[in-house]
Amino acid sequence: MASALTEDQFRERIRIYWDERGFSVPEDSRVGISITELVEYSRQRNNDLQLPYVDLWVAVLDEHISWFVSLYQVVWTERDATLIRTHFEMSLVLLLGKIIADMTAIRHLVIAGFDTSARTILRSLAEYLEVLVAVIHNPDFSNEFVTSDSPEGAQKFWKTHLRGGKIRRRVTAAWNDFFAYAKDDGAAQWFANWGRGANLMLSGLAHPSFAGGLFAVIPLKEKHTDEAWLGLWGDKAEFSVDTIFILLQHIFPVLLLGRKFPFDISQPHFSTPRIYDEQKELHRHVHIGRDMLASLILAISSEENASQFFPKIDMSIWAEDDAAAKD
Repeated sequence: MASALTEDQFRERIRIYWDERGFSVPEDSRVGISITELVEYSRQRNNDLQLPYVDLWVAVLDEHISWFVSLYQVVWTERDATLIRTHFEMSLVLLLGKIIADMTAIRHLVIAGFDTSARTILRSLAEYLEVLVAVIHNPDFSNEFVTSDSPEGAQKFWKTHLRGGKIRRRVTAAWNDFFAYAKDDGAAQWFANWGRGANLMLSGLAHPSFAGGLFAVIPLKEKHTDEAWLGLWGDKAEFSVDTIFILLQHIFPVLLLGRKFPFDISQPHFSTPRIYDEQKELHRHVHIGRDMLASLILAISSEENASQFFPKIDMSIWAEDDAAAKD
């Protein structure tokens, strides 16, 4: 069996390819821009940018990722390995794993300056969070989720349970149960739709569109400069604040609904019920931390706190374009 081609060997073959076609390429040189050098320059440039709002929101995002990691640990590690995992347990592990991976990817993309790419992932992540809410609200729904273990099964699951607002109805049902004591259907409907208002915009960026291409090249900022640098190379910008805020709106139901989850789930949904123990750090983080994060999201959403969390985006670049178009 031949050994794997090394990077140096690959680059040498590319150079020989050009030589054989009559275009000599000196050793240690190449045709076209070096993406390695471009990415390194972009990374250093983004590190040097002073964007306190973005730094603040990345810290806020980190707290939520950390909470999901603790939840994952409690769900996954505190089980009897000799017992067969239930559909509910398997669904939770896979949903939480995907959610944590996507949230971490969004973090990386925001820091690297690829906000439109982050929003593309966010569109999918939003649905995973809604399915998680539905599974927590009705553990039997996990029996349907485990059938999506193949391309055909995933397509069928999406058509049957997600498409056309079907998953929203499940999330709304969870909110209706939460507000049942207050008999306030209006509040349930409002919270069920909170965050979903951004789904149309997220879908527009995820699918080929003029807006998707535009914002990938020219991200919205607090201040635009004459620097010859385009977003397609990675340009960390304040618009990512809104990206993370949309994500928090979809996380909020996970924090508030199923208030004692995962400690209030008994058999047969959990093969081994998780019993809350305040002496365990991860238990405290999940149980008490959810209230802290839910309160934080509400505080961030308050109009009186807006100036502390949300930058004023400079829209003058678009106004100048409009004026130029009229001329």
